[in-house]
Amino acid sequence: MTTRTFVPRADRVRLWIPIKYRVAGQDEWLESRILNISESGVLFGPGAVESEPGTPLEVMFSTPVQVGSMAPGNLMCVGEVVRTTDAGELGAKFEDVRFLLDS
Repeated sequence: MTTRTFVPRADRVRLWIPIKYRVAGQDEWLESRILNISESGVLFGPGAVESEPGTPLEVMFSTPVQVGSMAPGNLMCVGEVVRTTDAGELGAKFEDVRFLLDS
């Protein structure tokens, strides 16, 4: 008999804010809009690149509100695509989140 452990999904916040993203290692930043976000990841779109689950991504955005344990501010996140939709949206999970200092 297999026992499953319930892991609650992080609370999602609907935000319609700009996001810049790129496949890790590429030079060009692309622009899109966040649809919803949690402290563990983001759904945004439409995406301008063909991305399969597992594709490493870097994203930058500025959230005006606290999201889970992430304070408001300018953020740089590294993660990977975990899903795509027929509408061209990308879901990515965060592996690392850093605050960007204003210059």
